[in-house]
Amino acid sequence: MKALVVGAGFTGIQLARALVARGADVAIVESDSEKALAARERVDCSVIEAAGNDPEILASAGVADADAIIALTENDEVNLVTCALAEAAHQGIRAVARVRNHCYVVGEYGAKSPFGNARMVNPDAEAAAAICFAAEHGAVGNVIVLDGGYGIVELVIAPESPLAGAPLKEFPTRAGRRCLVAYAETSDGSFIPDGSTVLSAGDTIGVVAQPEDIDPLLAVAGSPTGEPLRRIAIFGAGRIGTLVTERFLADNARTGGFFTRRASRKREIVLVDSDAERCREASRRFPDVRVICGDITESDLLAEEGLDAGDLAVAATGDYERNLVMAAYLKSRGARRTIALTASAEFDDIARKLGVDVTVPLRDVVVDAISGHLRGTAVRAVHSVCDRLFEIIECDILAGSRAAGKTLRQIAAPGEYLVLLSAGAGQSALAIPGGETILATGGRAVLVARAGGRRAERMLAARD
Repeated sequence: MKALVVGAGFTGIQLARALVARGADVAIVESDSEKALAARERVDCSVIEAAGNDPEILASAGVADADAIIALTENDEVNLVTCALAEAAHQGIRAVARVRNHCYVVGEYGAKSPFGNARMVNPDAEAAAAICFAAEHGAVGNVIVLDGGYGIVELVIAPESPLAGAPLKEFPTRAGRRCLVAYAETSDGSFIPDGSTVLSAGDTIGVVAQPEDIDPLLAVAGSPTGEPLRRIAIFGAGRIGTLVTERFLADNARTGGFFTRRASRKREIVLVDSDAERCREASRRFPDVRVICGDITESDLLAEEGLDAGDLAVAATGDYERNLVMAAYLKSRGARRTIALTASAEFDDIARKLGVDVTVPLRDVVVDAISGHLRGTAVRAVHSVCDRLFEIIECDILAGSRAAGKTLRQIAAPGEYLVLLSAGAGQSALAIPGGETILATGGRAVLVARAGGRRAERMLAARD
């Protein structure tokens, strides 16, 4: 795969590094000399110091035979125009533009560019969705929502859990239900476990689960959910905070999905911000929401308004480091669950040590959304886990793939990838497979694989 990444900010470099790790031929185009220098030092690829919306620069970068272009500059219009120019030069190119202006990704445009066929990714919308997914399952840990009625829920093994000191092969018996562990994070590192893996207190595991499985799994891990999250305080009335508020208010209209059963239908929402203008706009926009203008660091405000005794506190301001501190502070003050919007997954470990229940790493969420658009027609979605060491991949099983017609036992690669869920051709419901499950052409699969490895995808989707 040959890819052009236009824009060498944090997200551009992170995406370029991920693509290079997968064996892609990557070229970065960046007009800022300091950012271009940083890209040369951090990514093993060619870096062109020039404007990406210049047709001649795109031509010299090899756009005519590139498979994909991803525009990640700070300017939405530059990103959209850059993708349109690339499409004009090469009609078969996959184009993705990061667009922060919410007006472009709603209404008549949807997720398609008004200037071409590029796919638009809005960071705020992606982050808000991730926050809501976490809240709707109780904010007990990070969660991945999968197609077909399943999800992957992170559990932390408590010292009193019957899973501590037990091998994974005993997990179903001790949990009282069939389940599958996708990955484990321990003091020795992160890996794809097998039946002989022994869990210890403090280990984190990602478990494939259906909605009805979550509460029992949390209980056996030592982290019962308690009452539904009804009293919710959202700190930050910017774009992400207001999108989260919108989704919570619209929750009663939902009729299906992984978290419908778990969602609390009667939520008391408080929106807090220190900016008076934002608060006035939020009050006008959300008449049914209590809006408070004040600084979270004022302990009197927290006590007077009851913000430190709620079920869930969501720190979603634009100051990512402060969000982490805010969430930890609110947790110490009595908030039952906390969610913090952070810059990247690099903060996940310190967040756990601070007692923050869920982190939503904005840049990683965006990279995952883009990666899902670049993997080819067979790959439906990509979700990174374990600080991007592993990926959860949702894909179709194409005709002519090496896995088609074979059992899981025949294609097994322990430690490298693991098929978590599968569905036959024409089937909508996924199921946890066994060793003798046959992967059928036209079916689907969900697998966990080491990031950068391509064996699993090539096995399932050889045509791409």
